Amino acid sequence: MITKKRYIMRKQKIFETPILLIAWKRPDKTKKIIESIKQVKPRYFYVACDGKTQNNKILNNQVNLTRELILENITWNCELKTLFCEYNQGCKNAVSNAISWFFDNVDRGIIIEDDCLPHQDFFYFCSELLKIYENDMRIWSIAGNNLHRKNSTKEESYFFSKYSHCWGWATWKRCWSKYDKDIADWPSYKSKGILNKIFESRREKIFWMKTLDNIYYYSRPNTWDYQWSYTCFINSGLTIIPNENLIYNIGFDDEATHTKFGNPNRSIKNYKRFSSKVFPLKHPKYIHRSINKDKYIDAICYSGPYIFSRQWIVINFKKLLIKIKIILKNLYLIN
Repeated sequence: MITKKRYIMRKQKIFETPILLIAWKRPDKTKKIIESIKQVKPRYFYVACDGKTQNNKILNNQVNLTRELILENITWNCELKTLFCEYNQGCKNAVSNAISWFFDNVDRGIIIEDDCLPHQDFFYFCSELLKIYENDMRIWSIAGNNLHRKNSTKEESYFFSKYSHCWGWATWKRCWSKYDKDIADWPSYKSKGILNKIFESRREKIFWMKTLDNIYYYSRPNTWDYQWSYTCFINSGLTIIPNENLIYNIGFDDEATHTKFGNPNRSIKNYKRFSSKVFPLKHPKYIHRSINKDKYIDAICYSGPYIFSRQWIVINFKKLLIKIKIILKNLYLIN
C-alpha cells in the first residue's frame, strides 16, 4: 500500500501523465478548469476547441475569447499542442475527433471538458491507475465522478462498473482505438442479441436498443459518449469509479449543449490535493463490477426507476423543482 506521505512527496515532481482539455465557447468556466489543471502543471498538455458557427457573432466572440483565455493562462512550462478547428463540427465530431487526435500522440491520458471542475486528487487518482491497469484488458476507463449520493463505507478507494462516466476521465489508446462514433457494427451485434448478454433488466435493454438505433439510423442525439459506452459494453470493458466524487459539473445552465436542465452531481467542499478519502489508494481484492451500484446508475441516468417507486418520486420531484426555478428565473429576467 502506498502511503499518503509518499503521495505528498510525489506531488512536487513533474506531472507526466498527458492531459487533454476540450473547450469551445465558455470562457469563464474554461478559466476555472485551467486554474485547476495549473495546480498539477502537466508536462504534456493538449487543448482542443471546436470552431465558430455561421452568422452568430455573439457565440463566435465567445469562441475567440475562450481560445485567448486558454493561451494566456498556460503559464507553466509544458509541451503544448492545440487543435483549434476553423469551423463548427458539433458535439459528436468535435469531442470524438479531439480524443482521437489526443491518442494519435499519446498512449494513455486524462480527458477533461470545460464544464468539469476536478478535485486535485482526480489527476493523481487517474495517473496512478493508468499505470497499474495499463495492460489489464478488463479495464477500459477511469472515471472521476461518482453520482452516488452517499460515499461508500467500504475501505477500498474505488469500485468497478459497466457504465463509463465521462465527466472527467482517463483511458488508454488500446481502448480508444476500438471506438467508432458511427457504431457501424451495431446492426450485426444487434442481430446476435448482444444486449441480452450485457443487461439484466428488460427496461435497460429497451433503453439501449432505442438509443443505439437512434444513433445508427438517425444520428441523434448529436453526441459521442453513448458510442463510447457501447464500445465498452461490447468489449466487456469495466470502468473504475472512485468511492468519493472527484468531479463537480459546473455546466448545468443555458450555456450547455446537453445539460441545460437536470441535476448536477454533488459539489466538492475541499479541492486541495490529497484531501479526499481515495488516498492513500486501497485497491479492491477482486475485479468484479458492483451490480447494486450499476442498478442505481441505470435508474438515475439511463432507463430510469420503476414508476411510483420512492426513487421515481424523488427524481421527478427534483426535476419539478428545477423547472420551477427556471420558470422563476425567466420571469425575473423578463421583468
